[in-house]
Amino acid sequence: MSAGTKTPYDGPLVVDVTALKDHLVDFPPGGQVGLKHEKPGIGDVLDELQRAKNGALATAGISTDVVTRIETRTMTLGEVRKAKTIARKLFEVLDETEADLENAREGDIAIIARGVQTAAQHLDAGTAAHFESTLKYYSQIADKAVATRRKNAADNEETGG
Repeated sequence: MSAGTKTPYDGPLVVDVTALKDHLVDFPPGGQVGLKHEKPGIGDVLDELQRAKNGALATAGISTDVVTRIETRTMTLGEVRKAKTIARKLFEVLDETEADLENAREGDIAIIARGVQTAAQHLDAGTAAHFESTLKYYSQIADKAVATRRKNAADNEETGG
C-alpha cells in the first residue's frame, strides 16, 4: 500500500493570539454547556443594530454602548475564527507530518531488521543477538497475525467450521 501524494506545506507557521490574550478563556470539561451560540441571521441583526444607532436605540431606551460592545465582540470573534482556521490547518499539517515521519521511520527500521535477519541467516547467526529489541519490534504485526490465524483455526475446529 502506498501513501498519498505529499507536498511541502507553505502556509503560516505561527498562530499568534497575543492580541487576544485578554479575551482568551479556558473552561473545565463540560463548562460550555448552556452557552448560547450564534444563529442564522446574525448578519442581518448586526446591520439592523448599526442602523439603529442613529436614533432607534435611544427611542427604545437602549444605550449605544451595548451596540458598541456587540461590534467589538464581533470583531474579536473574527480574529478568533481567523486564528482557529490557521491553528486547525497547522494541527492537520502536524498530524500528517507525524504520520509521514512515523511511516518513514518504520521503513528504516524494516531495512535494519531485514538486513539483520539476512545477515543472521547467511553470515553470522550471532548478529541477531545485537538487535533483539529491533527484531521483536519489527515482528510484532506478523506475530499478531499468526496468533490470530491460530485462534481462528482453533475456533473453526471447535465449531466444526
